[in-house]
Amino acid sequence: YNVPRVAFINKLDRSGANPFKVIEDVQDKLKLNAAAVQLPVGLEGDHKGIIDIVTQKMLLNEGDMGEVVTEADIPDDMKDLAAEKMAE
Repeated sequence: YNVPRVAFINKLDRSGANPFKVIEDVQDKLKLNAAAVQLPVGLEGDHKGIIDIVTQKMLLNEGDMGEVVTEADIPDDMKDLAAEKMAE
């Protein structure tokens, strides 16, 4: 039916989290065009926030429960990955 779809990858703070494998599986198994619009900043116990590929900004979850969201520039070590994913 050519209906647009949105998928959410949840639980990036859990052991074994791999959002890139999920995207690859959607492409391979479901034969759908899939691309990330956000990249995680850290995974599992090191999950700190996301990089918004569209706005090219990093959003960090701070505070005891991650309730404080702060915006920052993308760190140098993740700029290449963000550019690569934006080109997809």
